[in-house]
Amino acid sequence: MKIKYSFVTLTFILILSMMGCSGINASYEKPANHGEFVEGVSGESLDDYSKEIILEPPNLIVYVEKETVSPTLGTYSWSIENEDGTGTAIESDSLAPPELVNKDNPLHVTIDTKVELNFEIKPDSYTIRIWNDENNVISTSDKVVLSGKGKVIYEVLAHWKQGTASYAFSLYIE
Repeated sequence: MKIKYSFVTLTFILILSMMGCSGINASYEKPANHGEFVEGVSGESLDDYSKEIILEPPNLIVYVEKETVSPTLGTYSWSIENEDGTGTAIESDSLAPPELVNKDNPLHVTIDTKVELNFEIKPDSYTIRIWNDENNVISTSDKVVLSGKGKVIYEVLAHWKQGTASYAFSLYIE
């Protein structure tokens, strides 16, 4: 009995130790460089947006009346030009939007609720797709369309000079 207890205790300690050394960050804090921008290196006279090198896809906040929704960043393709003339590119793949938000508790809205998208940096263009639970796009628009009833899954596909990013969120339409 004493050997069994020692074995279970040792196994538990070993598992905890492995989890602590795995490098998995269970914190939901943003990385230290999240949202930071670096001044452009060229001396050209450009508007404020193009003077900045955006290191990663900008944040998106969805305003639903007085509430806010923070969409999940999905698949993105991003590139920047380094000071030495080389480039850095990131291709990040993710689950489909319905799978990204399947555990989210969607905000309850009605069809006349006002919904606004607020990008940290305005994209050159974007489209909004509505997905069904079978991972199929069922409609595409240039605005958030509130129609139907039940949980509706939205994907915002935004384009900047540095690349493209997908954001997913859901709303429950009553």
